[in-house]
Amino acid sequence: MKKGTLTGVLFFCSLHALAQNWQDPQWLRLGDYRETLFGYESEADDQSFFASHEGKYSPENELKALVKSVDFQDPDPKKNVFCRFPARVRWLKKHRSVPGPIVECKEYKTFVNRLAAKSVSVVFSSYYLNNPGSSFGHTFIRLGKQSYSERNQDSSSTELLDTGINYGALTGDANPVLFAIGGLTGFFSGNYNAIPYYYKVREYNDFETRDLWSYQLDLTQDEIDLMVDHIWELGHTRFDYYFLTENCSYHVLSILEAARPSLNLHRHMPRLYTIPSETLKALEAENLVEKITFRPSSSTQFYHQLNLLKKSERQSVIDLVYDHKEVIEADPAKKALIYDTAISLVDYKFAKEILKGEESAQSIKRPLLVARSKIPVRSSELDYSDKLKSPPHLGHGQKRLMVTGVNQEGKNLADFEWRFAFHDYLDNSIGYPPATRMEVVKAIYRTDGNNHQLRDFSFIDVMTLGKWNVLNKVSSWKAKLGQWQTRRDQHDLSTQGLQVGYGISSQFSIVSPYVLAHGEASYVSEKYHQGKFAYGADAGFIFDFSDRLKFQTALEWRAYPWDDSRFFNEIRYSERTYGVGAYQQTYLIDGVQNLGLRVMFYF
Repeated sequence: MKKGTLTGVLFFCSLHALAQNWQDPQWLRLGDYRETLFGYESEADDQSFFASHEGKYSPENELKALVKSVDFQDPDPKKNVFCRFPARVRWLKKHRSVPGPIVECKEYKTFVNRLAAKSVSVVFSSYYLNNPGSSFGHTFIRLGKQSYSERNQDSSSTELLDTGINYGALTGDANPVLFAIGGLTGFFSGNYNAIPYYYKVREYNDFETRDLWSYQLDLTQDEIDLMVDHIWELGHTRFDYYFLTENCSYHVLSILEAARPSLNLHRHMPRLYTIPSETLKALEAENLVEKITFRPSSSTQFYHQLNLLKKSERQSVIDLVYDHKEVIEADPAKKALIYDTAISLVDYKFAKEILKGEESAQSIKRPLLVARSKIPVRSSELDYSDKLKSPPHLGHGQKRLMVTGVNQEGKNLADFEWRFAFHDYLDNSIGYPPATRMEVVKAIYRTDGNNHQLRDFSFIDVMTLGKWNVLNKVSSWKAKLGQWQTRRDQHDLSTQGLQVGYGISSQFSIVSPYVLAHGEASYVSEKYHQGKFAYGADAGFIFDFSDRLKFQTALEWRAYPWDDSRFFNEIRYSERTYGVGAYQQTYLIDGVQNLGLRVMFYF
């Protein structure tokens, strides 16, 4: 037998034996394969991610093509398998001998050296209701240039020099309607990018005033190296982006599972959606978290400092920034805190102007820095231990079943409510934004044993109460799309449509008062069968006695073609997995009263 023929036979025999490893869990995860009814399919949607033309649907053929590409290398660095697929080649080395590369992979080596990753954290950026895409928070990976032990021993912080690995949708200038439809249907492409961490801090901490939670992960250096190689491969492809499922958090978990195949993070996630805070619970469930750290937003830092001052001292902060008045304070430590707070206020209110170097902002901050430098007192380290007691992974389950026993003028009824996601302001507030309701797909079903009715169904029901004050004139707003009940002629009538509201709210100790103008376009689908436009107002108080105990009293005034105003009170106590409550509601038009006792279960 000729030598060339023998070599070919040995190659194909070796290839056949190795190809049996295509079902190895790590191989499947490195190719982003998911099992389907008809076999396997990779979630990557660009042919450049595969060595084989059949690679998207055949992990076996992909492995065969990879082996062939290793043994018969392309001299072009852009096509060479060592440069394109370093993670898969790293995996291959565990299963057979692999020749060295015949080319130098300069771009890949530059990428690896730039990241210089020695530690990995998953960072959670808190909820941001001003952007629909970030209403449920956001997660990304942070690759640290120091190991955790090195960082603990080094007093100088190098955190900002780390690299953020972000996955997001390429939406361009899509309007809100296209953004919503495209995000739900996979119209947009998603991709990975590596960004200096200080850019992410600037974006989230400073511009959007969002707190950052870092979940430091227990990974070996070999696992980190494989993760970096896998990220390199992912950075050259694209994915169909789905806002509810294959989003930022979903792909973060996929990267971690590829680095450590014994992990099964996705099994802890709901089947129909992936919400960022739920991924943090998955990390904890797999015992992957070593430590949690908190980085306050510019807003959180400012208000934390402001709360350390007396009323007169707070006024001094405002006078310093807006009226350029000098501080008359004998105590150097207190004077230093006033100036530190004033500087934080400028960073909070003028973040973008300072970044752009606009003189209007610099002329405010520069004198404050000069004056502060003359006070011989070090800035005190701020204590955020209270924040660390309520990290986002400790939040209640986002699905909720509520059962309510109702008495309406002597008649006994039962309400069964199911909420798909996410939170309302009377739920346990640990790990969630304060004074906020964000409920997605909620239904209330009522029965008296004989008659049954779908009383309420909402696709989306949002109400966010901004903390209005002299420094932060933020508005409050609400929106609801779905079905509700309208009261007329002593009957509850099913009504479908859109409700919106706009107004102000504030906070004084444990109470948040609010008042919102109300507008509505709806259709009464029972008895009268008529469309209508309505206006009115909502006013009330929400009392936060603790994270678990809440009380609300409110008046909803409605001026329809008929009056449909109501007054209600509700008190609720809730833990992470269950809760109890009571409510009272009175229709002002006819005095009919509903009294209810309820129990809640969170999943």
